[in-house]
Amino acid sequence: MTITLKPLDMGDIEPVNTGKEPEPTPVMPKEFSAAEIDQTAHRSFAAKCERFHLDPGPFAAFLANVCGDLRLVSFACSPIDKTDRKKLLSSASRTAITHIHPLVLARRGFIRYLIREAKQLEITGTADLLERNEEGELQLKKDCQIYMYSTSAHVCENVYWGIEAIKGHDINHCIMNKIRRWSMLGLQGALLSNIFAPVYFSKFVIGSAPPVPVNDVWNLLFKDLDWKGRQAPAVECVPRISPNTSMDRTIVWYQGLTGLDHIDRTGKLDQDGTGSSVCKMEIFRAYLQLGAANKSILKYSRAKKKAGHYQALKKVLYKKWENENNGKWLKRKSNKVDKFWVQLRSP
Repeated sequence: MTITLKPLDMGDIEPVNTGKEPEPTPVMPKEFSAAEIDQTAHRSFAAKCERFHLDPGPFAAFLANVCGDLRLVSFACSPIDKTDRKKLLSSASRTAITHIHPLVLARRGFIRYLIREAKQLEITGTADLLERNEEGELQLKKDCQIYMYSTSAHVCENVYWGIEAIKGHDINHCIMNKIRRWSMLGLQGALLSNIFAPVYFSKFVIGSAPPVPVNDVWNLLFKDLDWKGRQAPAVECVPRISPNTSMDRTIVWYQGLTGLDHIDRTGKLDQDGTGSSVCKMEIFRAYLQLGAANKSILKYSRAKKKAGHYQALKKVLYKKWENENNGKWLKRKSNKVDKFWVQLRSP
């Protein structure tokens, strides 16, 4: 590659007629409204409830706009306020799920969907959502979008706890900063960043009215973040009374899962006590089945650290929040829950 020492003055260059057809203008994806996303989420969720004989209730979901076709790709139902934050600090289980906020679980389901799409691309050379970029990374197709959805408006702890009160809480795992992290670093997380470009959501739809104007929710979530020229996600709401979030069940589904994962109070499947398909170990197992995965690294924590660019950006983001005195952060000497190995299964 030749690097010129002096930039060219583009105004001095005469256009050259090469005889080739001009490059087509990229087709922008159809943008779905909050009402359309809300209706599709509820209609698809109701169909799943009917199929699996469930009573409908509050849920969170991720939807994919695949070339103008809006589809539900993951959802989760769970009691929002039942996460034991002490276990987030002390748990060393590689198969139990301790953070059971429905948005967190729906996002884990979305990760399993991304892995499924990546496998489909490897096998057939094509996938609904993904393509390869010039660097060989997997990325979202240009005519596709991801939407995040929650029936509950309890998505920003600053609103419910108050700005001063939140400073005494652990916010490393609060849903507000989970959303902020996903919006800045991508939904794919550290592990998939080894083979994926960032996968961003373009809109967050709340299926009920928050206790403050929706613009205030957007400001609390996204106003102070540095988007570096990228467009921030939109936040829109449906004017509906927030549902009762008291539940005694935790359920996860994603496209490709034939049934449902019913998760009990121990964080494991209530059928047999094994790990859910969205626990860290099973996500790592599924990832290692991809041809692009580095199979010489079978320790989960090491595989995550290998995504150096993602980890560096995360440190910058966390340091910024700490400097803002934006809450109390978890301090732990070692992340025990990430320190496990898996054994590759024979194909």
